[in-house]
Amino acid sequence: MSSRSEDSPLTAAQSRELERRVRDAEDRTRYLLVSVLGRKFALYYNVTDDTFIWKDPRSATLFKRRAAAAAVKKLLSDRVEVVACRVDSRGRLVLRSVPPPRDRSPRPKARLSRSS
Repeated sequence: MSSRSEDSPLTAAQSRELERRVRDAEDRTRYLLVSVLGRKFALYYNVTDDTFIWKDPRSATLFKRRAAAAAVKKLLSDRVEVVACRVDSRGRLVLRSVPPPRDRSPRPKARLSRSS
């Protein structure tokens, strides 16, 4: 067995990879898949059950990587959005970090009334 004093130092590439992994482990950003159906109505996607949950993002799947969330989004409706949020030190969703639903449905054009 070798002792710690006999270990060779890390190469520059190994050091960069180790730093990247530490940053990745400390990053608390997660991603949700959200389908917004109105100003106050949102559905959050749960991959495990292949279902949308109404108004409760805590039951939705939290993706560590945006690319993974985007890949699943491609399999779902065009109305589904990838939304960034945060988790606490225990990995639980911080509800205040979930942005409120924004309705992106097309609005009817306002009619201009002409007064004669």
